[in-house]
Amino acid sequence: MFYQQQFNSPKILITGATGKVGSRLAPRLLQWGYQVSALVRDAGSATALSSIGVEPVMGDLLAPTSLQRATQGMDIVVHLATFYKGATEDQSRMANLDGTAILARAALEAGVSQFIFVSSNRVYGTGRGKQVTESDPVAPINNRFAVAKVEAENLLIRLFDHPAASLCILRLSLAYGEGYPHLKETISALNDWPQAGRVQLVHHADIGQAVRRCIAQKASGIYNVTDDAALSMAELREMYALPAGPDEIVTDPWEMIVSNRKIRTALGYSPYYPTFYSAYDAGTL
Repeated sequence: MFYQQQFNSPKILITGATGKVGSRLAPRLLQWGYQVSALVRDAGSATALSSIGVEPVMGDLLAPTSLQRATQGMDIVVHLATFYKGATEDQSRMANLDGTAILARAALEAGVSQFIFVSSNRVYGTGRGKQVTESDPVAPINNRFAVAKVEAENLLIRLFDHPAASLCILRLSLAYGEGYPHLKETISALNDWPQAGRVQLVHHADIGQAVRRCIAQKASGIYNVTDDAALSMAELREMYALPAGPDEIVTDPWEMIVSNRKIRTALGYSPYYPTFYSAYDAGTL
């Protein structure tokens, strides 16, 4: 199936290609034989992407004309771009919700056959008392990032009630690996999390695998993308030589802990790095 997709060489437009996930995903898409374009806003990003073989397309999520141009001739859109840090509530909403709507409408008008939206396992909220599946309702609480992801998901589900185009939503756990410092920075910031609190992760290689399987199988629907075993904050802090956190009882041991059974059975996903320790042993942190 993958070899057939490479031979046909679908054209993919990716947003957020210079971000923590996109910067690892774009080179993989090229390696797998896809024709990759990326929406960029500045010349520096355009030059960097051109140097690895990605075709830059100048544009902005809030500029409909640029998105109409960017989506022309594309088979697939992979939407990763997001804006939260340093943004006001209005800025966040415009970039993450309005921009997603403009991009999706442009993709539909251009005849794109598949739209892949990268979301987060934070959308599920807390208090489930179990490992969460895609059939569980979303309930983000006091988290602007998660609320915006839910709103974007719902908007896309309405727009892609469309026979000619499919929508694939990937809800990622916390991404890590391949030299990117995001995990260490996140663990450092969670200094009030108890030592026994658990964090579920997904390696960049497995995010790539999930996207590739969605494309190859022309998948639609919602899928959790995660590894097989959550780690405690105590383990992660020790691995990164960070100070210990509070030794408190964890009120919700299942917060943001999700099942990957659906993507396994439906798309054949199996994590290359089923645990953080397997990635550590392989030297791919």
